[in-house]
Order: sequence, then structure tokens, then C-alpha cells
Amino acid sequence: MNTSVEKPHIGKTHIFMDNSNIFGGAQRTAREKESAPWKSVRIDYQKLFAVIGRKRASLGTSMLAGSVPPGNDALWEAAQTAGFDTTLLRRVESDDGRLIEQGVDEALHLKIGNILLDEDQPGTIVLLTGDGATTEQECSFTKQVERAAKRGWKVEIWSWRSQLSPKLRDMRLRFPDLVTVNYLDEWYWGLVFLKAGEYDVKGDLVVVQGRRTQGIDLTDSAFAAARETT
Repeated sequence: MNTSVEKPHIGKTHIFMDNSNIFGGAQRTAREKESAPWKSVRIDYQKLFAVIGRKRASLGTSMLAGSVPPGNDALWEAAQTAGFDTTLLRRVESDDGRLIEQGVDEALHLKIGNILLDEDQPGTIVLLTGDGATTEQECSFTKQVERAAKRGWKVEIWSWRSQLSPKLRDMRLRFPDLVTVNYLDEWYWGLVFLKAGEYDVKGDLVVVQGRRTQGIDLTDSAFAAARETT
């Protein structure tokens, strides 16, 4: 059943990136494509922002949220140069001594909700995440996508194929005229590079020679290939 609302989209485009999920998806995809140790995987954020920012007009909010990783200043510099508001949230120690994220998803959920309430005209939400889970506070990206679509907003979901939650992916089926799903896998070799070094993988020492990124294809055909159609 098509529950979408047809309205003119003359509003702004707002971009929201869940960095931890996108980075984790890159690590998972690198393991699948080239058996790369997760510690060696890096993302060329300038190229990622070039893909996401292609042909955007009337940009509004651009927000990147994630924990502060050690030695990753290049990410924040690239994000800020691309016009992203970087919400840096430090990891906190859990009861079992692990360092975990706190409030990253909720910060994005809140900002999306505020945009939906404050904007006079429906526009476009560009959402970079594959996370479809509901938090302890009973909020989720899936619910925010639903709220946006019911208000006549277009929503573009961008994720790595293996990282995308079925709950989030299926929003395209609920709102086929408003929600699209796009896979970053189309540009894997241009977005992901490997840092040379020696890495401990389950007690074994693995030597990675390193690999640079290739060029990225920003043609209409590449974007068409990246879009989910089934």
C-alpha cells in the first residue's frame, strides 16, 4: 500500500551522518571484498562527501555525529571543510569496563525531529546509516524516516549493503515515492583505503601492504547503479 504524500519539494536538503555505523560498514565490506583486517581500514571522507554532496542545491543542516576516535583528526577536518556540524561525543566506560558510545544516535534523531518541526516546506533528508535499531529511549532512525515521509519529505538512505538493517531498507517499500535506498558499495574502491602496517588478527600477525583509493565515478549511471530497485 502506498502511503506517501505527494507535495512539492521546494524545501532544503539536510544531511545527517552516523559516522560509527558508516565506518563499521566500511570495515565489514573490506573484510568481505579483500579480507582486510578491520584495524587497517580507512575512509577517504573527502571523496565520500563528494558523492553525497553531488548536485545538491539549497543545503540546510549538515551534521556528522560519532565518538572521538584517536588519531583521526583528518576526519573532523574534512567534515568541517565540507560544511558539517561535527558533534563529537567521547566514549564512556560501561559497567564491564568497555568503552561505548553514548547519545550519538539520539543526537541525530533529535536534530532530524527538530528539522521536521521547524521547516515550513518539506525538503529532503539525506541519512547516512544502516542502523534500524530502537534505542533505550524508544527512538530510531527508522521512526524518523517514517515521520519525515508522512510529512511529505523525501528521504535518501545511504549505507553499505551488508550494514543496512532490513527495517530501514523496507521503508522504501512503505513509501516508494518518497524514500530511496542507495549503496556506497558502488564506490568501494574509491572510498576505502588500507593503511599499511602489522595487525594482530586473533593472535596472528597479519602484514598489510596498504592500498590507495581509486577515482570515483560521479556520473548519473553510477548513481543509478547504487540505488536499490528490488
